[in-house]
Amino acid sequence: MGRGRPSLAAGSRRGEIRPVVKSAALGCLFLLPAPALGQDVMRYHVRHITVLAEDANTRVLRYAAKAGDRTPMHSHPASVVYVIKGGRVKITLPDGSVTITTVKAGTASLRPPVTHADEALDDVEAVLIERKR
Repeated sequence: MGRGRPSLAAGSRRGEIRPVVKSAALGCLFLLPAPALGQDVMRYHVRHITVLAEDANTRVLRYAAKAGDRTPMHSHPASVVYVIKGGRVKITLPDGSVTITTVKAGTASLRPPVTHADEALDDVEAVLIERKR
């Protein structure tokens, strides 16, 4: 160890971020509120999501995905989801956990704010009504 110099961990190089620092920074992401982790879904300009109506308080989206269509990690505020055409959708959460959900035509659900990525495993169509405030 040289005088006046901080010691480097074995195998690390000057300027390299140590694994402990990387882990701490990654851990802080989970302390952020859900909307801070994902973008507004419309920023991705995916062709299977369109805005049907919007004002200062509410936005109505049409989700009409074909099997294989994917949406990157994004966030939704509290919303109502009405399924027009049912099918299977693979949902990935920010922690990497994956769930395959089957949505049924004619059903409606109240959904809390969520951050996720999705992939349609079947052709699926739904209307999302998002509260902005």
